[in-house]
Amino acid sequence: MEKKRLLVIEDDEEMRSLLNDFLQEERWEIDSAADASEAFRKLVREAFDLIITDLRMPGPSGLDIIPRIKKLRPEASIVVITAFGSEDIHRRVLERGAAVYLEKPLLFQDLRRCIEKLIFSKTQT
Repeated sequence: MEKKRLLVIEDDEEMRSLLNDFLQEERWEIDSAADASEAFRKLVREAFDLIITDLRMPGPSGLDIIPRIKKLRPEASIVVITAFGSEDIHRRVLERGAAVYLEKPLLFQDLRRCIEKLIFSKTQT
């Protein structure tokens, strides 16, 4: 079975590093980007099974980039993470096409469960 490819879009270097380390331990192939511009340079060249994006970043926010990601990579599931959540943001994130919304501080076991569910559900279709 081929390794699943994940892209992490997170402006906070420490959080990006924590996510990368955790996800690599989970046997997934990980790439990361510090902002939307870097992420789209990678998305144009490479396919990813799943994208994890922070909501608040310099430049376009995670909320802004969801429709662009879905247009460019409709097959990819999107997980949005934020430390600044609300019911309204949760609703808007899902309306724009994200599959999962998680608030920080992240529980890595919850993130793992969400990713496995999203990736597993794709392999069943």
